[in-house]
Amino acid sequence: MITDPIPRAVSSRRQYEASDARHTLELPPAEPLQQDAERLRAALEAGEAPGVRRAGQELLDHLAEFYGVPPPRLKVLGVRPHRVRDGHLESELHGDYTFATAALRVWMRTAILGKVTSYRGMLNTLLHEFAHHLDVKLFGWSETPHTRGFYWRVDALYHLALGTPADTRKPLVWIKTGTRWRIDWSRLR
Repeated sequence: MITDPIPRAVSSRRQYEASDARHTLELPPAEPLQQDAERLRAALEAGEAPGVRRAGQELLDHLAEFYGVPPPRLKVLGVRPHRVRDGHLESELHGDYTFATAALRVWMRTAILGKVTSYRGMLNTLLHEFAHHLDVKLFGWSETPHTRGFYWRVDALYHLALGTPADTRKPLVWIKTGTRWRIDWSRLR
């Protein structure tokens, strides 16, 4: 994971800094979120998009209700859009969020082999896109950059949904590279 660069425009930079500084997020009760996550796991194991959409939408609806924001509309699509260069996968899209419609899209199949994505990968993508929704609807930001604070909020929801014991979690560790930050994976393993 790598953050977006710090914007030059003053208003964008203010929102970026506000997002980067927000390292706390009130979390919903663990058990209902974990039950929603388990329904998502079962739906992915069945491998059918309508079931994944239903389970994912329930999870998003419950989170939206907890945070007092309108729920985003979820669309589950097939194979991830991707780009291949010189015979190698260069990039792929796991999910996205549309500001104007509060619509969240996720792709449930891997780019090259078309296999159903992993449960943890799908859960992380859903929560990542929901964090964009929270930035807009809860915090009132007109932009939702990938900052250290943004990734912290996703990480907190993700580990709550998985039921990761607090004593086994390691905090995210960042390395500055120019105007961006990247996760130091070697210190998280």
